Amino acid sequence: MELMIQIIIGLIAAFAVYNLIHYLFVTRPSRKRLLLAQRVSNEAVDASIKQLIDTNKIATLGNDDLKSELIADVWGRGVMAFEYHIPVSKVQTSIPNLKQLLSQTLADYGNTHHMHARIKENDSPVFVVTDMWQLDDRLHFDVAYLINLTTIEYVDDLSRLK
Repeated sequence: MELMIQIIIGLIAAFAVYNLIHYLFVTRPSRKRLLLAQRVSNEAVDASIKQLIDTNKIATLGNDDLKSELIADVWGRGVMAFEYHIPVSKVQTSIPNLKQLLSQTLADYGNTHHMHARIKENDSPVFVVTDMWQLDDRLHFDVAYLINLTTIEYVDDLSRLK
C-alpha cells in the first residue's frame, strides 16, 4: 500500500515537473514569438492602411476600427498569421481591388524595411494577404507574416485549396 502511494506521488510530481518545463521552454517562448510577430504585422498593416487612406481607397478609420486577432490557435503552433477587420462602410473600392492594393502596399512596406521571405530560392514579400471576406458590417482579412517555415507551408497549403 505504501509503495502504491509513493508511485502515485511520483507520477503526480513527474507530471507537474513536465508541465512546468514544457511551459517554461515551449509554451512561453512560442507565445512571446507570436506576440512579437503580431506587433510587427500590426505595424505593417497599420502603415499600409494609412497609405490606402491617403489614396482614398479607404475612408479615415477611428482608433477602434482596425482590430487584429490571432488565428494561430486555429491553424497550429508556429503559424504567424493574423486576422484584421475594419468596418465595410469605410471601404471605397471593391473587395478584390482592395485585396490587391493591400497586398501591394504590404509588399512595398516589406521592401522599404528590407524584409523578404526566401521561398524556393526566390525573394517573396514577407507579408501576404491570404484571404479577404465580408461578414455582416465588417471586412475581414488575414495577413501571414512569412517569418518561419511553418507559416510558409500554411500559405502554400492555402494556395492549393483555392
